[in-house]
Amino acid sequence: MQTNDQNGVEHDYKTIEAKPVKLKKDYVFFIQNPLFKMVSFFVVLLMKVLLYFGYGKLFRHVKVHGKKNLKYLKKDRFVLISNHMHVFDAVWIGTVIFPKKLYVTMLQSNLGLPLMGPILRVAGGIPIPETKDHMVRFLGELKTELSKKTPVLVMPEAAIKPYHAGIRKFLSGAFRFAIDTDSKILPIVYTYRKPRSIFKFLFRKPWLDMHILEPVEPIIGETKQQSLTLTKDYVHKLMSEHFNTHSEIKEEGYEKAGS
Repeated sequence: MQTNDQNGVEHDYKTIEAKPVKLKKDYVFFIQNPLFKMVSFFVVLLMKVLLYFGYGKLFRHVKVHGKKNLKYLKKDRFVLISNHMHVFDAVWIGTVIFPKKLYVTMLQSNLGLPLMGPILRVAGGIPIPETKDHMVRFLGELKTELSKKTPVLVMPEAAIKPYHAGIRKFLSGAFRFAIDTDSKILPIVYTYRKPRSIFKFLFRKPWLDMHILEPVEPIIGETKQQSLTLTKDYVHKLMSEHFNTHSEIKEEGYEKAGS
């Protein structure tokens, strides 16, 4: 089933029906309460044990490449971006970075998911506001948090498309956040491996590789819109080329094109 969000993005992955959510006028996006942060730490730790080691490693055979590039997160402000091809892709990124804190932007409607909504919020999920007033507040808090060198993950494809071969069209939000907050971009690319030997009879889905690439600085043009376009197009090309070079399952027509 396909649905569209307020940005016109097609969602063909159906999740649990969410209750309508309306943010309070004084809604705090990045909660600073020490008790909340302590609970968040243990929730992410539990996710690392169950969803990364228990599920990701055991059933999806997730391998991480370029982990050395995480050292840059200690030195500067970063917006992380990744292709959105699995319901746990953001969780795995957060658990690889753990114990360093990572915030992950998500649809405001995700707060209304039964049980999972509160868990995602505690783990570091930040709703992207749907009103102008809330967006101003969100950007102010985002800039403050990034100034502390706390990275924020944004999925520029917006919608999950399970096991999609390739990098889909990007929305501009992630790159706008990076430019507005004078942050760098750390691209992460999920690629696929075909199960080997007897495992190819046991696993229908491909195994996964997480590639952490070198940081990218936003390209500054003559106007903000030009900067957004140049940066978005450059990062999209970079990630697409990396996917098609390293994935055993490639975009349709890639090999025919001789890329």
